[in-house]
Amino acid sequence: GSSKRARATANRARRVVTVSEFSAGEIETLYGIPRERVVVIHNGVSEEFVPVRDEQVLAELRARWAIPSAGFILFVGGADPRKNHRVFLEAVAQSRSRLGGRAIVLVGDAEHPQGSYRTTAQSFGLEQDVRCTGRLDREDLRRLYSFADLFVFPSQYEGFGMPVLEAMACGAPTITSSTSSLPEVAGDAALLVAPDNVEALGQAMVTVLSDQELRERFRQRGLERARLFTWQHAALRTSALYRELCG
Repeated sequence: GSSKRARATANRARRVVTVSEFSAGEIETLYGIPRERVVVIHNGVSEEFVPVRDEQVLAELRARWAIPSAGFILFVGGADPRKNHRVFLEAVAQSRSRLGGRAIVLVGDAEHPQGSYRTTAQSFGLEQDVRCTGRLDREDLRRLYSFADLFVFPSQYEGFGMPVLEAMACGAPTITSSTSSLPEVAGDAALLVAPDNVEALGQAMVTVLSDQELRERFRQRGLERARLFTWQHAALRTSALYRELCG
C-alpha cells in the first residue's frame, strides 16, 4: 500500500529531506536509500513560544485548573500509548511524597483507543493530583510551559519531538527520552531517561524538583538550545538545497 508507494517515490527522488539524523537513519534502513541522498533539515520552533512572566497569567492558570501554590508538573501528548503517559504516571505515583504536593497537568486527548489519562491516574491512586486539559491552543500551551516547574516528555518514539523545543523556548526545565530523535533535539539542555524505566524517571523528577539551581541551569540551557532551531534557518537550508539541485 502506501509504504510501497513511499518507497518507490523515495527511491526516485534525488534527495530525501527529513527532520532529524535519527529519521535519516531510519529512511536509510527502511528504504535502502544511500545516506548521502538523505538531507537533514531540523524543524524550527514557532516564535510564539517565548516565556510568559506575568503573575496575573499564573493566577488565571491556577484558578482555571485548580493548581495549588506548590505548582505543577506538565505532560503533553495525549493518551496515545506511544506518548507514554502510563510510565510517567507510575513514576509520579512512586515518587509522589517527594514531588512537593505539585499538581500533574496532562495536556492532549485524554482518551485514546489504547489508553486513558483518567483510568491510568485512577489505577495509580492519582485522581486527586491529575488535571486533564484536553487539547489546547498555542497560547494556553505557552502559558503552561512558561510556569511549569518541570516538563516531562518520556515519549517512546519521535521523528523529531516538537514539544521539547516548545517547552525549552518557554523556559521549562525538561526531562525527555534517551531514545529515538529526542537526544538530538534536546542536546545537553534536558535530562535524558530511558522511556521504559519508571524508577529512573521518578528519580530524575525528584532530582530536578528538589534542586532550584539545577532547574535554573536547565531553564537557561533550554532557552539557548531552542534558539538554535528557527523556521527561517530551515527555510534557508531548504531553498539552498533546491538551488543546488536545480543548478
